[in-house]
Amino acid sequence: MGAGLDTVLWVISKVFWRVFSPNNSLLLILLAGVCLLFFGREKLGRKLIVFATAFLLLFALVPVHQILLIPIENRFPIPEPLPEKIDGVIVLGGSEHPEITKWRGQVSLVDSAERLTTFVSLSRRYTDAKFVYAGGQGGLTDQEDKAAFTAKLFFEQMGLDPGRVLFDSQSRNTHENAINALQLAKPKSGEKWVLITSAWHMPRSVGIFRKLGWQVIPYPVDFKTTGEWTLFQGFYGLSATSTVSNVVYEWMGLTYYWLLGRTSELFPGPI
Repeated sequence: MGAGLDTVLWVISKVFWRVFSPNNSLLLILLAGVCLLFFGREKLGRKLIVFATAFLLLFALVPVHQILLIPIENRFPIPEPLPEKIDGVIVLGGSEHPEITKWRGQVSLVDSAERLTTFVSLSRRYTDAKFVYAGGQGGLTDQEDKAAFTAKLFFEQMGLDPGRVLFDSQSRNTHENAINALQLAKPKSGEKWVLITSAWHMPRSVGIFRKLGWQVIPYPVDFKTTGEWTLFQGFYGLSATSTVSNVVYEWMGLTYYWLLGRTSELFPGPI
């Protein structure tokens, strides 16, 4: 697939998700319902408002996010203990908030910071291994604010010399993360490489690396659930809608990458 087509597909996927993610689409439906009421289309307007409100309440009261998350988070176990010797560690970006880092002048991380903290921890344990950070900027805007800059600042603060890390600052998605990491690491046959990313992101990531012929040791972090099913734990609130959107995006990403032939299987798991 050519670079031009890759760019087109990337833009289409970003625009599509901006509009049709569950949280955004419900908001748009609710707004459309209010507008219809204002312009006299009361029957249709009420139907849209009831529809959107019903789903918002469903996500707030029923653990839909757990139902979707637990199978994907439990797919790969934490590899403890790790081998005594490993040859390298890759961490996928996505923990950084580059724009805030740039304007505030200090490191700003999002709620998947465990990716970077685990990376730093393993750098202290495996002093002779190679370390690769793969993360450019996956947004449609602010392409000048690279996640790698934030990661470098964080590593310095945590005592990890950025000179020990090979940085990819150009990738826009997980597929490009893997390709660029492969080019930077140049792994040899038989080497043991650990891959760090969020548990909900691990199946798709492992599938991409396998498709490229790179067998990695999955090290999932940033779990959003306990891994146990619970029917009701109280009022989840509107934040659950955002969580549902994120995990729906990941399930769609698994399917999309499989259809494009970018992943080894539809739902990669342990070998």
